[in-house]
Amino acid sequence: MIAIRAGSVALLRAQDAARSGAEVFAGRVVEDSSGEPVASAELKIHKAGVRELVADLDTDRAGHFAGYDLPAGDYTIDVVKPNFITTTFPLHLPNTTLQIRIMRYGVMDGRVTNVRGEPVEGIVRATGGQTTGATRIAVLTRQTGSTQFRSVRDTSLDDAGHFRFFDLPPGQYELGMWYYGLNEGAGMQLYPDNSNPRIFTIAGGEVYNNLNFLVTPNPQYKVAGTVTIPDTPNPSGGFALALGLPDQPVLPIAIAIAGKDGKFQFDKVPAGVYDLYATGPTGGYTAYDSTLGKGDAYFAKTHIQVAGSDVTGLSLTLTPARSLSLRLRPHGNAPYPAVCPQSATVTLTSLDPWAIVFFNANGPVSAAKDQSIPNLAPGRFRIAASGLGAGCYQAGDLVVDLAKDVAQPVGVELAAAGSVHGTLHAARAGDFTVALLDTGNAQTAGNPDDTQSLHAFPNAEGHFVFEGLHPGRYRIGAGSSVKEIEVTGGEVTNVDLSEGVPQ
Repeated sequence: MIAIRAGSVALLRAQDAARSGAEVFAGRVVEDSSGEPVASAELKIHKAGVRELVADLDTDRAGHFAGYDLPAGDYTIDVVKPNFITTTFPLHLPNTTLQIRIMRYGVMDGRVTNVRGEPVEGIVRATGGQTTGATRIAVLTRQTGSTQFRSVRDTSLDDAGHFRFFDLPPGQYELGMWYYGLNEGAGMQLYPDNSNPRIFTIAGGEVYNNLNFLVTPNPQYKVAGTVTIPDTPNPSGGFALALGLPDQPVLPIAIAIAGKDGKFQFDKVPAGVYDLYATGPTGGYTAYDSTLGKGDAYFAKTHIQVAGSDVTGLSLTLTPARSLSLRLRPHGNAPYPAVCPQSATVTLTSLDPWAIVFFNANGPVSAAKDQSIPNLAPGRFRIAASGLGAGCYQAGDLVVDLAKDVAQPVGVELAAAGSVHGTLHAARAGDFTVALLDTGNAQTAGNPDDTQSLHAFPNAEGHFVFEGLHPGRYRIGAGSSVKEIEVTGGEVTNVDLSEGVPQ
């Protein structure tokens, strides 16, 4: 549940409230699912127009906090605790006591072993330190009705073959493993199996242990060939190649490096159908992927099938990189939002396993003229704008596929903040607070720090309001009434939470 029960809101008395002339802000912080006190939670108290914090409080062992000498007025409170979702809510003082429920992140924990019970390697390195094999676990999500996953977290294994995700916000997830370069070969598995993957529901604080994978040997084949850049038989660097699953290109199923002669070879490849990605010249490597070298980049992609024998003699001709023209635009038919800037910065994140880190896939974008981002692969990219300022947000999740003809410039659509106006039963308005969980933005960004739980306190008539929201998906709830909503920029989204809240 994401709901926060205030229990008549005035739950605690500040025992030192007798201080003459002082406004008292006191209460308790507890864990949402269990009601247990949360010690050492930090309350950061902000006031509009004041740059510094006006107060910074910590809870004691019983979850209690108290603050004094806060002038009457409107404040914003952030409740912060490691492994908990940051909780934010407005508060008007004077207001004596309060109980706040904060949600713990979900946890997934498990181990990967081979048929002998031995831990599987997380990273296999060559003599020079370059990665030649790896096992990576990914937490996956997918839109309703879609068969394609998107990774919201991924991690390697420790020396004992163990993995742990401890920062999962509420949502529905699946778990997958990608591995290559091991003695057992390469492959991809969903938990517990590919034909019937398990869906894990995180509502707040769930811990899923013993999510174990078993890597078994399978028939292994070789995939080999040569890549060349037209009219450049001796490029300045090598080439990075990857095999990806066409239906699930989250992570590569195998990675290979070709030298300046362009010759490459994948070993231990299981039978299957793959997309073969190639790019270069390379300029170095990171823990998993290579980096592009200086100058122009080149790319190739082809479809191959491995079926019972080695695949050799492949010839890939790399073609020049593509560019993408972008411009800031208003969302839909609305005028350009007055709160939005005339220029911003965009970051492009590749959604295909090119085995290349696109360090320079970012740049300025303007509302006045088209701006071009060069050296991009002919594949899919997610585009996110930043530096938009307060009250201005990107509308929706923008993905382009440069493998296809894309009408350019592509509009990065901006919208003013949206709001939510809602209602509870007036008779129970004092017993509940309303929680609004920002689920869509955090999953798009893949960053737990972007997950926030926003709180609102209904008035005597049961009305509540959330202002300044970015467009996107949210989960809103009070008591047992929980709904998924879509917030539109510059508009009011109306919600009735009376159903499910007892009268």
